[in-house]
Amino acid sequence: MRIISPAKINLSLSVGSLRSDGYHQVDSFFHLISLHDVLTLHPASSFNFSSSIDLGISGEDNFVVRAAKAMAELHGKELPAVRLELEKNIPHGAGLGGGSSNAAATIFALSRFWDVPPNDPRHLRLAARLGSDVPLFLAPTTSSIMTGRGEVLKESRDPISIPLAIIKPMAAHSPTGAVYQAFDVNPQPTHKLSLWKNNLEGAAVEVSPKTAETLDWLRAQSEIKLAQVAGSGCACWAQFFKQSHEHIEAEGVEGIESRAQQDLVQRARDLGYWACLAHTVSIGIHETFNSRL
Repeated sequence: MRIISPAKINLSLSVGSLRSDGYHQVDSFFHLISLHDVLTLHPASSFNFSSSIDLGISGEDNFVVRAAKAMAELHGKELPAVRLELEKNIPHGAGLGGGSSNAAATIFALSRFWDVPPNDPRHLRLAARLGSDVPLFLAPTTSSIMTGRGEVLKESRDPISIPLAIIKPMAAHSPTGAVYQAFDVNPQPTHKLSLWKNNLEGAAVEVSPKTAETLDWLRAQSEIKLAQVAGSGCACWAQFFKQSHEHIEAEGVEGIESRAQQDLVQRARDLGYWACLAHTVSIGIHETFNSRL
């Protein structure tokens, strides 16, 4: 079983004040994107987990293992006799939701494995306990308005077709806790989600000056219409100008990349950034039988 585990971007992120439970009020307009990890389940003599890269954490602390244990406890089962292999393509700790997506993909995969309804309401509650972003990956569409601390689905939206560049400074690191602490020192006004804006940006670039440099570079490129910090950073996402958008809308977004888009990503890589092209998607976590992803 091969499960696609997509990344996300916040088209709009509005962080509010600190709540009595210790979390911030968060309203966000999310969209899943084509950049993805792959979670593969193989028959095995006992449960075990491996990742294609060293994430700097123990296997026990990985979202995949935590989600598998939580699912087994929820359904009163032993951990399955499978080997879970995670192919990591989403940069770790970049604000793109990779770990949260992996947890949601594990919930989806074990639902299929045990033949239990993937939309069981208990799965959403379990997802929220694992992390604020995890439920959005189990939402019924790939475009959602989330509220609460970011874990409550307020509204599903129709997917939007947007070609993107994802750029990450190689040496940067933006711990989420540090970004929120910087935000509390200098809180920014909330905004309506119709405005594509991230009011964590100031805090994110204060914690990681490399993120500020990345954002400045993107905004100086002639191909770019809009650039934002991804979540709390340190990656940034950028939307291309309308001429690229029209080209893709006319022929279908998947697999269509203009020369200008490719050139921008290559320039970023030449400067030492991690960079890729991506696009918003209309299908989220799913099983694939295609050997070419």
